[in-house]
Amino acid sequence: MGGEDRLRWFAARSSAVPENEDRQSTATSPRRKMLIDARDRKISTTELSVRCRRLGRLLADRGVAPSDRVVLTAANSPEFVVGLFALLHHGVSVALVDRALPARECSEVVAESGARWMLSDHDGLEAEFDPVRIGWLDLTALAAEAEAGTAADGAGTADEGAELDLGAWGSRPDALVVWTSGSTGRPKGIVRSGASVLGNSARTARRMRYRADDVLCPLLPFTHQYGLSMLLLWWRAGATLVLCPSAGTKAAVELVERHAVTVVDAVPASYVTLLRLLERDAAAPDLSSVRLWCVGGEPLLEDLRAQFLERLGQPLLDGYGASELGNIALAGADDPTGCGTPLDGVEVEVVDDADQAVPPGTAGQIVVASPDVMTGVLEPGGRVWPVHRPRFATGDLGYRDEQGRLHVLGRRAAVHRLGYTLYPDAIAHKAAGCGVPVQVVPVDDRRGGSALVFVVADPRLRPVAHWRRLLVEQVGAHERPNRVVVVERFPGGPNGKVDRAALAELAADVLGGSGQATTAPSSRIPYPERVARLHDVLDLLSSRRDEIVSVMTEVSHHVTVAGEIEAAHAALTGAAAEVERHGPAAIDRMSVLMPSNIPLYGYVLYLLVPSLYTGEIVFRPSRRIADVTRKLHELLADAHGLPLVLDDSPQREFLEGPGARSDVLVFTGTYDNAEKVRSGLRPDQVFVFFGQGVNPFVIGRDAGISDAVDGLVTARMLNSGQDCFGPDVVFVDTAISARFCSLLVRRVEKLRCGAYDDPSSDYGPLFYSDGLDSALEVLRKDRQYIAAGGSVDFGHERVDPTVLIRPADTKVRPPELFAPIFNVVPYSSEDWLDTMLDHPYFEERAMGATVYGDLPETLARLRRRHTVSVDRTLVDIDDGNVAFGGTGIRANYVAHGRKRTARPLLLSQVVADYFDGGDR
Repeated sequence: MGGEDRLRWFAARSSAVPENEDRQSTATSPRRKMLIDARDRKISTTELSVRCRRLGRLLADRGVAPSDRVVLTAANSPEFVVGLFALLHHGVSVALVDRALPARECSEVVAESGARWMLSDHDGLEAEFDPVRIGWLDLTALAAEAEAGTAADGAGTADEGAELDLGAWGSRPDALVVWTSGSTGRPKGIVRSGASVLGNSARTARRMRYRADDVLCPLLPFTHQYGLSMLLLWWRAGATLVLCPSAGTKAAVELVERHAVTVVDAVPASYVTLLRLLERDAAAPDLSSVRLWCVGGEPLLEDLRAQFLERLGQPLLDGYGASELGNIALAGADDPTGCGTPLDGVEVEVVDDADQAVPPGTAGQIVVASPDVMTGVLEPGGRVWPVHRPRFATGDLGYRDEQGRLHVLGRRAAVHRLGYTLYPDAIAHKAAGCGVPVQVVPVDDRRGGSALVFVVADPRLRPVAHWRRLLVEQVGAHERPNRVVVVERFPGGPNGKVDRAALAELAADVLGGSGQATTAPSSRIPYPERVARLHDVLDLLSSRRDEIVSVMTEVSHHVTVAGEIEAAHAALTGAAAEVERHGPAAIDRMSVLMPSNIPLYGYVLYLLVPSLYTGEIVFRPSRRIADVTRKLHELLADAHGLPLVLDDSPQREFLEGPGARSDVLVFTGTYDNAEKVRSGLRPDQVFVFFGQGVNPFVIGRDAGISDAVDGLVTARMLNSGQDCFGPDVVFVDTAISARFCSLLVRRVEKLRCGAYDDPSSDYGPLFYSDGLDSALEVLRKDRQYIAAGGSVDFGHERVDPTVLIRPADTKVRPPELFAPIFNVVPYSSEDWLDTMLDHPYFEERAMGATVYGDLPETLARLRRRHTVSVDRTLVDIDDGNVAFGGTGIRANYVAHGRKRTARPLLLSQVVADYFDGGDR
């Protein structure tokens, strides 16, 4: 018997629908079902069926054959529902891929799926999909075309015979492919037959007793086993489905009340959020219509079960299932204890390490025998390897009580976080995409399941901020680290393997064993008790990240906001070590004139970290972002409770009041304004000025052109071109300038403009009006050099990313640009370049510089006056716990009395240098 024949034999033998099943047959009847989206748009049963059939024909017209496999990946939406049932009706093998996967991981999964087609709601496929041979189908456009055709024909109100027939799909041995995270570090493709999926749906329906008059509201991603199960159950019951974002608990509460929802399904984290919402809301919503509150996806803690019952007077009905098996045991309304008893036809054993059954009440591994078990696993390239497992060892821990009900305790090799079951080794495998080995160590945190400590082995011991930025790009939002630790090498045991016990101790030291960082009091930290307050802010950055992002995207683009949060996180993590290292004396008062950008990072660098050695800090927000600064302060102050005082009086009053009484005055802004402020200070005050620099970006003839272009675009487009790290001039060797400029123009022309909170955009409008004015002046003056862009939308204050290419060896004095303008100057020799960089205009603005390629003499020259990044951007090397800057007097300086010293700046180091008690 061949492989395919064995697969079909196993499918028929193990997944046949029971003879006594009260099934609708595989031809589904539309009956009374309806779909309602989050905007209250309703799609009737008949219209939905017709749309599905029309979409199926559109797919067939584009070459999708019933024998094909199709990847479906999209957010929860009416389009997803129509797309799914169109594929089932068409009879193809459906491979569901989580829409939240990073592009790189998604492309790898798609490549290994063996699918000919990918139906998704992407605006377009990212570069990571370029090597993947797949036919991409635009779900949004195709669903709209199917909808338009339905409306034109009026089929949504007639054609009662428009049934969907799942018979062909139900007969496939490879009808469904889903991916589950394994401990091996790579997702595993699970293959199930159509009969097993439909049979499991029937068993579930009999247990839960769904009705045609039910209104279902699942808060689950439909690409996962639990979410898919709810869609099939809705269709089978002929009920109404209310769509809600899978994480939108607050929106779900409103929908439950508005549509009299009767069945809610969600993960435990959603119910935790629901209880918090009910506690805060004085006018409690009417949730009395709900008859079934169902929960699954991870073990349900007893305290949540009890709190929910006390608050709502109804039980949470727990369930247990697996991607390989579907639903296994479910608690029903008539018996809400534990996960209930196994479904009809499903057998569950609890065994010890010797695979012997244990008595009721004794914990052991859960082993399942189910007719709905998977038929195979997916091999690279899409081949299905048949699997026959009459008894399936789940790897989960649990026990059965005297009544046979199952109680699930958890997974031995997994952790639970934010409603997800996570495998640390699998996350570490993905995180290693940053370029070095990574170990992920979970630490129990009662407030949030598990905290994750990422330990990075970097022989160069680059800063935490550098690695944190790279790591968050490799993993999903729910997998991001609570802390990052950089070591030269992993601790090793006598057998040469990584010493996991030592790693666990390291993680516990960082997180204090319970998600709270701890630091022993030190004589070199004047206020050591405040370290814990800073770690409270760290926790807030994770737990209330969405609120922080919402506030910051009022003034900054979302890409910049994400980076700023990570930089703030890293600076807070290293704050205690920074102060320990420099040992500043305790000072009574510091006053700060805050920057007009980086509201969160500035709050950390100029307020939170200095609070470890300053009695009181008074700060004045920049008028440009005063509202955002105030909102952030209110949000963060709830966590830290430190003596940080916001004073929004006019600048003159601020300087004459708290400024005049301060030991240290910090000013961020322009050089001319700094000089005016300094002239009014007491001789004994220390004045610290953070300004701006030219930040030249230099590219040698042997540089990696693509890497250099990527780095330049990242640096110049930071906050849509409105950041002091942005390079105001780019010098590129004439030997490669043509290729470099050609690639730069192509990259720039692909950038997409959107609102600051639009995650699909690369940049947004200019927030600062003077940035628009200066950009207009540059474009007017240098219009003959424009190679790309140059357009300005005055109504929306948008400047298209613009590339200016000047003639070789053009002498320039680049103005500071707060706009997305790339000012490129080819150079013919290193001697000319060095002469240019030695000009007084560049010297007095020396702050940061970037070099790509091998230019040893230029690099040495720049390092004498700048903080220099090599083959990386200034953003990559920025470390909030290390001095940054150069020797340019217009870029930064510290002043005491009449003496000004231009140098890289770090406030703790400045205080240590100018006040008694620090190292000299």
